[in-house]
Amino acid sequence: MDAAWIKVEYFLAALFLVLSFLSLWAKRFITKLLLKFFLRDEKLTRQEKLFIRLSVWLSYFFALLFFNLAVIQLPIPKKALVIVNNIFFILYVAILSFVIAKVLDIVLEKFSEGVKRKVSPSESPLIDTYYSMISKLTKIFVFVIASIAVLDRLGFNVTSLVTSLGVGSLAVGLAAKDTISNFISGVLLVTDRQFRIGDRVYIKDIDVEGYVYDIGLRTTRILTITGNNLITVPNSKLTEGIIENALYPDPRVKDFVEIGVAYDSDVKKVRELLLKAASEMEGILNNPAPSVFFTNFGDSALIFKLIYYVEKKDIAYGIKSKLHERILELFRENGVEIPFPQNDVWFRNAVKVKVER
Repeated sequence: MDAAWIKVEYFLAALFLVLSFLSLWAKRFITKLLLKFFLRDEKLTRQEKLFIRLSVWLSYFFALLFFNLAVIQLPIPKKALVIVNNIFFILYVAILSFVIAKVLDIVLEKFSEGVKRKVSPSESPLIDTYYSMISKLTKIFVFVIASIAVLDRLGFNVTSLVTSLGVGSLAVGLAAKDTISNFISGVLLVTDRQFRIGDRVYIKDIDVEGYVYDIGLRTTRILTITGNNLITVPNSKLTEGIIENALYPDPRVKDFVEIGVAYDSDVKKVRELLLKAASEMEGILNNPAPSVFFTNFGDSALIFKLIYYVEKKDIAYGIKSKLHERILELFRENGVEIPFPQNDVWFRNAVKVKVER
């Protein structure tokens, strides 16, 4: 009877071991299946990516479960079994922590999508920023609870440990004051709505311009305009510094072209040509409409300024270049001269020139 029962135990152990490997293999199959289903519209949303990651962690959980069932079928000594059970408990808690974190991400993403539909399009990036911060905080909370559960399982007195941490919190706070300052600054950045993920900002203190890539609990990452590099800036630097936001609250950018024409030019005609050039440019807004001002009598030209608005700063340089080309083309077609700098030299007394042969 004992020999028969041992055979059954080994058979069950082999069966569960096979099921464990099948769970790992099924991870790839399920991932491909979900990708094929979600990519029907040729793109993956953030929520769909979270579902795929959740399926991966669930596959790991079932693989671990079957492997655990396979191990406990084997004749293991009691002392060794305690160690094995503790190891599996730690792995269970770790995987379940990731699963819970992904589920919370999906719930928060679903909630944020619902909020986005109720607010104006300009406020949507702000919802993403709030979502990112809340997601990070919930993950920290989940992993702290998981750590406490693991310590309790390993025999530590969690209550006394928390008390000891409370006693030592002053020393830890002094040692990590910069980290705490950056964490509080990160919360303030989100609540004060200085900028959002995706905004184009210029940080004057460190002379950096770029797009906000991510707002973390300690640092903010900026994707620079010039080198397309990702730089990390401590949050405290941002709350204390001067930040210029090019996209919030209004993404429109005011720009201008200043040009000089010859003194004998028709002022009304110059104004009409400048407005015509602006009206033909795609990207220049009609509201507010472009305007032209005769601003100054220059040394060698009449100075005009064409003021206009574009949709956003990203396209301002390209539009300005095309606008310069169109203005030059219209001036040449209509005989408007852009003079070279020139000076008239006048002598108070007549200059006498003596010519000797």
